Order: sequence, then structure tokens, then C-alpha cells
Amino acid sequence: MHIGVIGSGRIGVMHAVNAAKHPGVTKVTLAARNVQRLEEAAQRVRAEISDSNTTVATTTDVAELLAEVTGVVIATSTPSHPALVRQAVAAHVPVLVEKPLALELDELESLAAELEAQPIPVMVAFQRRYDPAYQAVRKQVAEGRLGTVRGGRAMAHDRRQIDLDYIPHSGGIWRDMVIHEFDAIPWVLGDEVVEVFARGATLEEPTYQRHGDVDTAVVVLNFASGAMVTITSSRRNEAGQDVRLEVFGTKNTIGVGYDECLPVESVDPGAVDTGKRYEDFIARFEGAFEAEMHHFIQVIEGKAENLTPPSAGIASLKIALAAAESVRTGLAVKLDK
Repeated sequence: MHIGVIGSGRIGVMHAVNAAKHPGVTKVTLAARNVQRLEEAAQRVRAEISDSNTTVATTTDVAELLAEVTGVVIATSTPSHPALVRQAVAAHVPVLVEKPLALELDELESLAAELEAQPIPVMVAFQRRYDPAYQAVRKQVAEGRLGTVRGGRAMAHDRRQIDLDYIPHSGGIWRDMVIHEFDAIPWVLGDEVVEVFARGATLEEPTYQRHGDVDTAVVVLNFASGAMVTITSSRRNEAGQDVRLEVFGTKNTIGVGYDECLPVESVDPGAVDTGKRYEDFIARFEGAFEAEMHHFIQVIEGKAENLTPPSAGIASLKIALAAAESVRTGLAVKLDK
């Protein structure tokens, strides 16, 4: 199998490495416009898979790439996603595209309908649906092992500040960062968000405020069942990359992200801190990204269902837009059916 990766940034490199490590992949080709960055990315991939027989190649010609590959990963800037996905589908090449597929709701709904009307699979990279831990929580909820689900809490705290040049084009904290929670939590609970109440503040980096964004956020999701989930998000907490989810019910409480790298120092007597930390979201979700690539290859082979088709991002984008509106108005926002 020959997998193409369009994009030479760290996400593209990560996907290329994960593809190259898959036993069914014999060649990975990276594509980008900047030749120097492209070669540097290819060298990083080769270094990561030095014990593999997978060939790593490069090209600056996307059309040439699409004529050769079995599947393609799109890991470029968000504005380029719609055109590149359409180009890949027109070439009959299955796609794994980094989220978001589109930042605006009208465009996403139109594009999702267009893409899902044709037979070529397009898988959007909401990687938490492929994370074994999140899948385990979803299974326990569905099996009733928590009893009646009352709610939960989630944390999405980045360890490092993002590149300030990225802020104006990111789509804001809700569409860029917390949208992963907005996707994963309703999926885990098997429930629908009906109301959103959010607050946000800029407590450190004024660049966020200049672009109508925030670096610190809290949101409450109200679900159709009556359950409630709170989410906190922060753009920088050097204690470590901190992404957690707890779900509690009448019988039990279960959680994700409470491992040896939990970045919480306890002052309780006898508390143990391993000192280990996740450096960034790639390290935190290493297993999820690997599982996502494995699943993508199975989708290409017709052996697995696409868990994140283009329309899967519509509900989470609606929640993100409602959160932004709630911050602007100070009011809870009900979601339209």
C-alpha cells in the first residue's frame, strides 16, 4: 500500500511516520510546495522509521501524488482542506483529512453532503473516536455500567503556547481546540447537546484578545437526557499536556487521562507523583493517532466503518459556534434541532 501525506508540518510528519510503521504500507510519499521544508520533513520521517523497510519519497506535485497513492492524508492549513479533499475524491483516492474540514457551518454542511453523496471514503481526523480509552468509556456507558448518567467533566489544557502567527487563522479556541471535546463527549455519552453556556477570558497573551479569541475558557453542555458536562480549556499550562474526561452516573464513575503522566501535584500526604508528563497533544494521543491511521487503512481496504465521515463534524461545529455566541452575549444558547 502506498500512502500520500500532503503537508510537511509536525502533523504531517506524525501521520507519515504512523503510516510507514503500518505493516501493510510499503511506501509513503510526502507532498508540499516548500522544497527545503519537504526534505527536512522526509528526513525526520526516515529517522523515526530507521528500522523499517518502508520507502519514503517526496514530491511537489499533488496531482502526480494522487495518481500513484492508495490513500492520502491531508495535513495542510484549514483553508486548503476543501479544495484538496475535492481533488483527491475526483482522483478516486480515499482521504484522511485533519480537522476541521471547514470552519464555517454553511460550507461544512454543503461540503459534507457533496462528499457523502459519492463512494470514496473521507475520514475526518477527530482522533479521540479512535482512542481505545474513549472507546472503552463509550462502551461502558452504552452497556449501562454507570447506571443513569448524570454528567461529567473534561479538561483540555495545552502545555505550550501555540504559535502566535496561528491565532488569527485558528478559528478560535472553540473551533480549534475544544471542538475535540465537543465531538468526543456526545459520542461517548450517546447523547445530544441541547444547550451551551460558556465563558472565556484572556489572562496572559493579548494577541488572542486582539483577534476576538481567549486563552482560558469554561463551558457547560446540557444534554437531551438532562445530563450536564463541564469543560475547562487553557492555552498554556506548563505542568504538562492535560486532556481528561470523567463520566459519572448512579452506579459508577470512569475516567480517561488518569495515567502516570497526569500533570497534577497533590499536597495530600502519601500522594505519588511520577514526574512524567506529556509534552504536547501528539504525545498525549500517540496511541489514538496510531489507531486512527490503522483504522484509515482498514477503511481503504473495506474492512472497517468510517467513524468520522464529513458530517460527523457538523454537530461539534454547531456547539463551538454556540459557545462563542454565549461568550459574546453572556447567555445560554439553545441548539436548533
